[in-house]
Amino acid sequence: MATYRVDYGDVFVFEAQGIGEVVPELQSRHMCRGGDERRFMRRLAIEMCEWSGCHFDWSSRESLGRSMVSAGLLRLVD
Repeated sequence: MATYRVDYGDVFVFEAQGIGEVVPELQSRHMCRGGDERRFMRRLAIEMCEWSGCHFDWSSRESLGRSMVSAGLLRLVD
């Protein structure tokens, strides 16, 4: 498993099989954690865009994770 570091509001580290697993990890920690994952990803992309000024592709878990890496909000630690 890989270790990732999220630096979006809170800073935390988590282990995952792939970059797309950042979505359920963030959803479990978010104040609006219930509900549909697609709606959550859209909301998260909007929030991160407002917070960082970067564009976030939320067409899939993996694309959102890659967008977070490009924006410096997610990185592979180990």
